[in-house]
Amino acid sequence: LTATRATMLGRISRLATIVAIATAAACGNSGDSTTTPPVVLPTTPVGVYTITMVNGKAPPVTVLSDTSGLYKLEVTSGTFTITADGKYSTVMNTRQTIPNNVSVFTDSTGGTWLLSGTSVSFTNSQDGTKDTAVWSNTGSLTFAEVDGTTTTTIIYGLKK
Repeated sequence: LTATRATMLGRISRLATIVAIATAAACGNSGDSTTTPPVVLPTTPVGVYTITMVNGKAPPVTVLSDTSGLYKLEVTSGTFTITADGKYSTVMNTRQTIPNNVSVFTDSTGGTWLLSGTSVSFTNSQDGTKDTAVWSNTGSLTFAEVDGTTTTTIIYGLKK
């Protein structure tokens, strides 16, 4: 179970997926003759994001379990911070349940990032691994990790 958990945590720490954060619309009276100012969207993914969805569900979400129901690994929360100096850091909190034991873990990593169109490439400074996310300038990062026939998708939404 430990090797399986470590493999899944490695995959999860390099993931994130698409969630759009709606931009607040300006309010006005029906008699107003003024127009709403244009919304200025960001041109870089710089910001602090939090996990909003894992495989289409809000955390906590089970990402690994055995068929007997005796083992379960859940993503409970996480953040992904992208800074203007080309660096990133990520923290993911998980909960592992085995018979008569529940353990909580916090895993973190960081490195550098590079934007190309809507694709953000991340290079882990600890082990050199690379991952890519789709960035939406409306406030989301989407990571998808394919392992055989299984895809794990994590969506991070920009904190307001």
